[in-house]
Amino acid sequence: MAASEAAEVAETEDVVVVEDEEISEAAATLEAVAEGLTMVEEEDEVVVAAEEGDSAISRLSLRITGGAVPQPDPATTKLENETVKNQAPSSTQQLVSKMGKLELGDKKSQEEDKFPARPAFGTRGNPVTLWANYYGITTKFPTLYKYTITVKEIVAEEEGVAKSKGKGKQPKQPKPRDVKGRKLHLVICEVLKQLTKNNKSLVIATEFKSQLVSLQKLPLENDNTLRVSVAMAEGSDKMDVFEVEIHGPNEIRMNDLFEYLNSSTGGTSAKRLGAPGDDQDPAIALDFPKFPDVVDCLNVIFGYGPRSNIDNISAVGRSRFFSFKNGGITADLTANGRALIAARGFFQSVRLGTGRLLLNANVTHGIFKVAGKCDEIFRNFNVYAALASDARAKRNVNLISKFLPKTRVWVTMKISDGKMVKRSKAIFGVVRASHARAFAGPNAPRIDGDWEYPGPKNVSFHIDNRYVTVFDYYRSKYNFQPGNYPLLNLGTASNPTFVPAEFVEIQPGQSVKAKLTSRESTEMVNFACRSPYANALSITTDGRETLGLDGEVLKKFGIAVDKNLLTVQGRVLPAPAVAYLDSKRKETEVRPFGASWNMKNIKVFKPGKPIQRWTFVNLVPQKPENVVPVSKAEEFAAFMNTMDIKIANKIVPAPTLVISSTGFTKGSANEFFKWAKGQNIEFILVALGSTDTAMYSAVKMLGDCTYGIHTSCVQGTKLLNANPGYYANVALKWNLKAGGVNHKLRHEFGIIKEGKTMVVGYDVTHPTNLPTGASDDMPSLVGLVATVDKDMGQWPSISWEQSSKQEMLDEVLTEAFKSRLELWKKHNKNQLPENIVIFRDGVSEGQFAQVLQKELPRMRIACNSMYPKNQQPKLTIVVSVKRHQTRFYPTTEDNLPNNRNIQNGTVVDRGVTQARYWDFFLTAHASIKGTARPAHYTVLLDEIFRAKHKGEAANELEKFTHELCYLYGRATKAVSICPPAYYADIVCTRARAYRPELADISDTDSVVTGGAGSSVGGSKQVHEALKNSMYYI
Repeated sequence: MAASEAAEVAETEDVVVVEDEEISEAAATLEAVAEGLTMVEEEDEVVVAAEEGDSAISRLSLRITGGAVPQPDPATTKLENETVKNQAPSSTQQLVSKMGKLELGDKKSQEEDKFPARPAFGTRGNPVTLWANYYGITTKFPTLYKYTITVKEIVAEEEGVAKSKGKGKQPKQPKPRDVKGRKLHLVICEVLKQLTKNNKSLVIATEFKSQLVSLQKLPLENDNTLRVSVAMAEGSDKMDVFEVEIHGPNEIRMNDLFEYLNSSTGGTSAKRLGAPGDDQDPAIALDFPKFPDVVDCLNVIFGYGPRSNIDNISAVGRSRFFSFKNGGITADLTANGRALIAARGFFQSVRLGTGRLLLNANVTHGIFKVAGKCDEIFRNFNVYAALASDARAKRNVNLISKFLPKTRVWVTMKISDGKMVKRSKAIFGVVRASHARAFAGPNAPRIDGDWEYPGPKNVSFHIDNRYVTVFDYYRSKYNFQPGNYPLLNLGTASNPTFVPAEFVEIQPGQSVKAKLTSRESTEMVNFACRSPYANALSITTDGRETLGLDGEVLKKFGIAVDKNLLTVQGRVLPAPAVAYLDSKRKETEVRPFGASWNMKNIKVFKPGKPIQRWTFVNLVPQKPENVVPVSKAEEFAAFMNTMDIKIANKIVPAPTLVISSTGFTKGSANEFFKWAKGQNIEFILVALGSTDTAMYSAVKMLGDCTYGIHTSCVQGTKLLNANPGYYANVALKWNLKAGGVNHKLRHEFGIIKEGKTMVVGYDVTHPTNLPTGASDDMPSLVGLVATVDKDMGQWPSISWEQSSKQEMLDEVLTEAFKSRLELWKKHNKNQLPENIVIFRDGVSEGQFAQVLQKELPRMRIACNSMYPKNQQPKLTIVVSVKRHQTRFYPTTEDNLPNNRNIQNGTVVDRGVTQARYWDFFLTAHASIKGTARPAHYTVLLDEIFRAKHKGEAANELEKFTHELCYLYGRATKAVSICPPAYYADIVCTRARAYRPELADISDTDSVVTGGAGSSVGGSKQVHEALKNSMYYI
């Protein structure tokens, strides 16, 4: 909230509106951190070190290649050109569907709705050669063999007998236990030793969970079962026994892959393998991505090297690897008393290119637990045993204890034969007074009553017919006197094992999913955001070492990774001019420079409905220096009028709210809004504290849903010190809420100029990182936005809830889509749009087909109900993705912006794409500092561009998408992802505010692009008075 209301201004006397979310991409990092995502990719915001000046790019080229920058591979370029040339040119086939396909799952519909073949490569714009964060891969083997494995721990028979004693029952045969984590890793290592013991030439890789990949068939016995033993503890002679079942093999033919990659004709082989085009086999037309088993096997092989080094490299998820050798590359996130660090690592993933295999490698960052001896960590954070009456000591323990449950640790202990061993265990938690209720048995442990977090002297347990304190036990058995640190429980709630901090060491490389505080987020952003030069250099040096790209594992498999990053051909598209009104209210042209422009001495293009009745309320904690006077609000109104946004100069005086040090009560807030509704208040300006998200949510819920009053929340301190840029930032949002258009394209073109095209975006966010005990059926939130006229300045929205984590939209989509068509009709003299371009944000490649199979028919049903049967609209569906791993770096210093990034407007549609499919990368924005992240667009359906523009379809879609990025209404700059997707994300964020229990949900697994708005079928409905406005902005 605070970020979305803030502004940064380049020059005080000018009016440059750059909101915090769009100051490069720093806020995307903050958002990912705030949502509790473990991984945070490098973003577009960091101070570029002085030594990374004009010569950095030249030094990078020398470092990567040792000389001149190579041109993109000529053989790949030739194959790309031949592939596009040979793809069926018929425009009629590219109008993939006939109209009126209504039945979900209808066979005819599914056969006709296919991914469109790329009509051509783009040609417009100034050509530029770029580095891409990809390596070429060569392989020698024709076949791989893939196996799946299951591992069970065999429980000793005496353990089953011991558990049944005293119950009057016959002992049951103990059931095998599942195996996870480090123990599973060690078991699989033993499996590999057994398999290769008699055949040293056998080459096997694994991801240490459930898969084996080999160059040869494995020498398995008839039952495909192995028994392996692993030491119970480091230094121990006692062994745990495991049973391993190996299933397979599944034969993976590499020849089919290379036949597909190297075919340019679209003939029999490509048809059989699912190439798009007129001769595409309908049965596999929507099978995408291609060859998932091959790619999966290659990723297992590539990950095997770093995963094998378990003591030095932490593998997070499927593709991210962090080296903690010699401490790794880390930064403390400990300002708020929590034992967290940020670490830099590397991402890798095998991708299919045109005529070749590629390895996508990138810098990545994650949040991890501080590693080391627990007593040292406690001491560093001033954590000691805490009395129930000591609030400060309890707070210190509480901050650090939240991240300790399930933490893997090394425990030094003495076993029965007197030997000292080191075992890997998991922390149940810090011992707390309230835990005593769960202690089981007649001789349950005891905790001294005065202690909230007891130390070794304050906890007793029963042994040898007496109670002894943990302190005395360790003094007797280990000749050691533990310090006054909180005790750790390494057992269970009912059967605890108390261990002093000095005997426990947290293992390195344990990732955390946590919602960071504001200070921690700032530290994370400063660490994660780096310059293009720094990131490219890391990938080609530390990255190669961490990922083992020159290691023995790949050599044994006959895999070679190119030494140099790929170069690709890009083009820089010209920025469009935007239109405002001048002082005489005549349309005037503003030319962007560096993807941004200045609003000095100009007015909004179209003011919204005049705001006659508005008020101001100050909810900043009541300190004299924080109080925002009414005069500042009226000064803001005066500024709005200079922008031609019509608003009354004076506020309607508001009653004083009851505000405590923690904010206002729900009752007082409700009374205030009730008063405002009675006074016909249309807008409320609300001044909040800088981090008051709870109060923000309350304001939005009451304004948007309960009373139907527009609200605009601002940071009180920023309003107090506001300059023209800040006023303009907030004013642009007010004008959008009021139905105005802040700016438009000066020179409309193509389908925009005709005024017969509606643009849609929709999105889904799913509940993740919910607190312990939260319901598993928390709903997913869906939102949809759409334009209402050719100005493309107003994007009203609609939203609803659907089943938890359901990715594809349900039948509500039909009614929601109809509501957008009806709104367009209302604004366009009762005419419906002839074209509908739909942007769907964040869908994964594996879900492309589902969009056409499940969601497209629902939209067609909506169209069929609104249009005559023979006049159905043409549809184009484009997936827009921001969270991907592709980055581009400049190869020369010519015409570069000050931050040494690629130029805004850079588009790349070849080199790292598959020529058969229609996709492109677009960097529309100018990242202020750091490494720019392009948006990736993939066409799933096209009935508009190829039919209208024939061979220029690719150029026209790229131009359309690029110029859309200049129509984001609340900033004077191009944005990094097109507005349908951007607005959609904002609206889904707003929908979260109506449900505080979903405040931490994530859209990482989003399926669609959209926004929030009037609620259809949801319990948190937007008020009738606001539902067709941009209330969410």
